[in-house]
Amino acid sequence: MKTLLKMWAIALLAVLSISAARAQHHDVYFIGVDGLSTIGSGTYRGLANPNFGRLTLLFAHYTPGTEHYHAIGAWSYSGPPSSPAVNNTSTNNRLPELYQRPTGQEYIYMRPGSGAFAGYYRTGLDTDEYSQLLMQPTGVLAGSTDPVLQRLYNSSGGRWRGTLGDARIGLRLVDITPGLRITLPDGTPILPSVGSVYEIGAGDNFAFLPVFSVAMGSPVQVYSASFQLIDLNNTAGYRPLRDSGVFHFDLYPVPEPSTVAVLGAGLLGLWLRRRK
Repeated sequence: MKTLLKMWAIALLAVLSISAARAQHHDVYFIGVDGLSTIGSGTYRGLANPNFGRLTLLFAHYTPGTEHYHAIGAWSYSGPPSSPAVNNTSTNNRLPELYQRPTGQEYIYMRPGSGAFAGYYRTGLDTDEYSQLLMQPTGVLAGSTDPVLQRLYNSSGGRWRGTLGDARIGLRLVDITPGLRITLPDGTPILPSVGSVYEIGAGDNFAFLPVFSVAMGSPVQVYSASFQLIDLNNTAGYRPLRDSGVFHFDLYPVPEPSTVAVLGAGLLGLWLRRRK
């Protein structure tokens, strides 16, 4: 029994330490340019990296001591190494990440809003890691004195330290579930239709926070939106950074707390009646 309690305590401390690291660093979505020219391991080792020089959405993992990025929707290979096909996305292209879903966060949740979002379920009201939708360039970390952020910035051998330079970063809507809205935090609509582009920032110092929402009364189902990052700078003589791979956000509206309470009370009543 003591051994089991000790193991439980160790596991709890590990979870709390990871949770504390995540609580301290809320910034999890970054935009970088891939500096890896040649694939160094795996099936396609030695081949040119199809994502090299491309804009990439990155998800930061704040695992204590080994902080690192996951590339989301990067260009990738499939098929035999002798004649691989180049894909404009990858198997790790959905948020929350698919490998996390069996035991972790299944969707980015939308909850009842207020103010500009009255009458809507919206994102931005949860504290879990995938729901912190603020996007920034990796360059904002360059001058940080925080050792955690420096480990993140220099992870993967400095693969994601490249500057965005004079790039003007645009977010292009590739696909969207009908009924899902994309707005700024003040409720201003952006990306009204498939193919539309919104400029989210320029260079190595900007912050962009999208809000996803659906009207209350909409079907309770999974809503998805797919995007690419593109460089909008078309100045003569400038060479734009190449488009990112396609990536997806999966979202789900949840009932109002009052609705959940009513359902819970009803289930409790049925249970008590059966007990009697």
